[in-house]
Amino acid sequence: MRFGGSDNTGLEHLYSNHWMKPKRLNLVLDLDHTLINSSYIEDLTGDEIHLVDQASTTKDAGSLHRLDFNDCSMLVKLRPFVRQFLEEANTMFDLYVYTMGTRDYAAEVVKILDPENKYFTSKVISREDCTQSGVKALDIVPGSKACTIILDDTISVWTQEDRENIIEIWKYNFFASSSPDSYLSCKTLTQKRTDEREADGTLASILSVLKDAYWEFLLMDDEQSGLQPDFRRILKEMRNEILRGCLVAFTGVPPRRGWISLWQVAEQLGAKCSTVVDSSATHVLAVHCSPSVAEWALENGKLLVHVNWLEFARFLWRRPREEEYLLPTRS
Repeated sequence: MRFGGSDNTGLEHLYSNHWMKPKRLNLVLDLDHTLINSSYIEDLTGDEIHLVDQASTTKDAGSLHRLDFNDCSMLVKLRPFVRQFLEEANTMFDLYVYTMGTRDYAAEVVKILDPENKYFTSKVISREDCTQSGVKALDIVPGSKACTIILDDTISVWTQEDRENIIEIWKYNFFASSSPDSYLSCKTLTQKRTDEREADGTLASILSVLKDAYWEFLLMDDEQSGLQPDFRRILKEMRNEILRGCLVAFTGVPPRRGWISLWQVAEQLGAKCSTVVDSSATHVLAVHCSPSVAEWALENGKLLVHVNWLEFARFLWRRPREEEYLLPTRS
């Protein structure tokens, strides 16, 4: 494609305004429960000990690996889709690892995730590198915060001012020693003898969100809007569309999960919320509900859904099919 002639003025303007913008953004990735799950071999349950014989001791393409270092023996399970996630994310972002694990541990895990040193090179940050004791902060990551996104399963380990940069990811609990901290789940993946799905699982869903936001970032007409490019603003707007048009009535729902209330989650996803169960509600959200509420929902054709419906929307960035989360309306 050649530019310079008078007939190319409009095309040249389009090219310079949209495609010549800096296309490298920062994506900061947590390790444990985000990209991988690990367990000391001594902590494996009787149902898991057979995994030791299946684990690879080399940096091959498998998903289960054994680490022997610093007098410790561990199993490391890669999250499904992680290799494709890193390969595709690397075309859009400068990738960083930021973990509260030790430097030695991080280095060994990164060798498994990136055996050819294509993605992270020296961009691995561990707890020894933190500038603030016991907390992660973006002050150690080069570049503008407006062009930096964090992928982490735990928001509370970050400074308050950096939390708007976070995409919170569903915690990956493969081993029993992971100790699930959510009332939504009482078993880990090994206990359920399953794993996350590759094609439409957690990482695949997040990658799709990142791709959409990335192209939206490139196509922003800043001169027209008067706004500076800000990846965080794009993600916020995308999140706010997920449950737009829903009015969620809360009944019998625990007030908090983790650092943020479920009410706040629903509002962030674009829903309106109420504690009044009436005809204006599109969804009635509950863990358990009274027979009278269940009967009312049935008589009035309202969607009575388990709180998991909201949690899946939160972590997968799409409105789940309500029929998969319906609570019984009759005993």
